[in-house]
Order: sequence, then structure tokens, then C-alpha cells
Amino acid sequence: FHAPADHPHKVDLTRRKLAAVWANLRDAGALRLILTMVASSIEDELPRIREAIPGAALILVRLHISGYGLLQRVRRREVGSPYDYQVPRTIEYVYLMGREPAEDRLVVDTWGRTVGEIAQEILDRLGWLQSALDR
Repeated sequence: FHAPADHPHKVDLTRRKLAAVWANLRDAGALRLILTMVASSIEDELPRIREAIPGAALILVRLHISGYGLLQRVRRREVGSPYDYQVPRTIEYVYLMGREPAEDRLVVDTWGRTVGEIAQEILDRLGWLQSALDR
């Protein structure tokens, strides 16, 4: 599927897909939705997310790693020419994301940790597991 010329990043399509997924999950009884994304500016994304999920209480979590650690991950993930493309893009995103305030976000360090350990910290800090047990 080729993106329309006036929407090269398919933002409208992405917003509509998110709205449909949330509607289906909500109708099935879901109380929460965890949305993952890489965004150079979360402030630019928030209006579309709020439109797709009206009335949602958004909790922003920033996964943090040093520039060195991030480049190591990119090197393991990308092989060949994608690596040469991805490194400058990754460095640019780190710079752009670092310029956004972190005061209203939960920041979690990921260096040297497993996905399970990171997820557990987030759930603990949000109190989601305890609130589920209390129901």
C-alpha cells in the first residue's frame, strides 16, 4: 500500500486504525490499551491519539537508554545497508526526543535489562497489577 502524496506517513490511516482497535478492545471489556511508538515529538502525536481514543487518561512512558547503548541495539537489529540508514535517523530521534520535557512522563532506564524487567517496573510504578488484584 503506497501512502498518498499528501499523507506520506499515513497519519490519518494510523489514527483511524487506532480508533478501530480501541473500539473493539473496549467493547470486549478492555480497560487499558498500551500503545508503543517511536515519535520524534510526542506533543505532535498526542492530538491524534486523543482523537482516536476520546476521554482516555494518557500515561506517557519514555524508555531511556544512553546513546551508546542505543547504537549497540541498532547494530544488533539492523544488518547491512539498513544499518547505514538507521544510525543517523536514530541519532536525530534521540536528539529530538531529548529536547522534550520529561516531567510529565514516567522515565524508565532500559540499559542492561530484559523486556520483562522493564515491563515489571512500569506495572509496579503505575500500580496496575495491584489495582487489578483489588477488583
